[in-house]
Amino acid sequence: MEMKTYQINESLARSAKNANSFSDYTAGEATNGYYGYLKRFNEAVEELIEENKQSVNDEVMELINYYCDKYAKKLAFAINKQNSIEAMCPSIMISGAGNFPVRKKEKQNAMRHSFWQEYGSLFDEHNYYYNKIRTILTNKVIASDDALAIEKLEAKIADLEESQKLMKDVNAYYRKNKTLDGCDLLSEEELAKIKNNMQYHSWYDAPFAPFTLTNNNANIKRLKERLDDIKKLKERAEQAEESKYIQVDGLKVVEDATDMRIRIIFDDIPDADIRELLKSNGFKWSPKNSAWQRQLTNNGIYATKQVLKKIQGSD
Repeated sequence: MEMKTYQINESLARSAKNANSFSDYTAGEATNGYYGYLKRFNEAVEELIEENKQSVNDEVMELINYYCDKYAKKLAFAINKQNSIEAMCPSIMISGAGNFPVRKKEKQNAMRHSFWQEYGSLFDEHNYYYNKIRTILTNKVIASDDALAIEKLEAKIADLEESQKLMKDVNAYYRKNKTLDGCDLLSEEELAKIKNNMQYHSWYDAPFAPFTLTNNNANIKRLKERLDDIKKLKERAEQAEESKYIQVDGLKVVEDATDMRIRIIFDDIPDADIRELLKSNGFKWSPKNSAWQRQLTNNGIYATKQVLKKIQGSD
């Protein structure tokens, strides 16, 4: 399994080492360290996949790759941030005691403490992203056919909320400092891109235009509403079936909360007209479940009720 990698600021890493060590910096040292963490993480994930290969399908692998990419990006950001902190003030052994910037060192130590609280777990292969992948592979409910919809939506919402906070924080930094220089919220590549955009879009004086935040917030709201709908449908499917649909002789309706499917199960093979009715309302034959089924959605519930009325009326 290949993992995407992100850029490590070698110049910053060199400055960090020079500020804290008498030994020379080896070219590529920080990048190689980053690759080492990714290799250990990747090996741990591949071991998980092998142990739970019966749970692996295309949708599961899509989410696994998503979380691996999130880890690689977050770790690169963390390493660059750590080096930025370490480079801001030299060790007293390097600078000597004369005119040593005590206040600056205190600020650096406070930033170090905050850094390890927020990012420290990333340097362990059994981190948040590893645990998310393990849950997906070992939880039979989450890993069912398309019940991953909830997991995917939650991941997408988390990404958008993270982006919203980042855009607000970057804009706040710019308002305070009137420049993006020194902003450690973004990589050098991201900063260069935003600065270039600001040159060509000078009609708004902010790294991220107000409409960008508004549109992103609207997407968050839309996805949260969709997620809420899916969760309500799952709760509905876990309730008793009796009162949900009209009773029709010769069949039963089942809502599957795990696979998020509505199934119509007939006692005998339905005739050609009923089969055509089912197909025209989005139902497909499932040999595995010996049922006609479609996705459990509000539209699916409505279609099921219409089908049942027509079948009942044709009796």
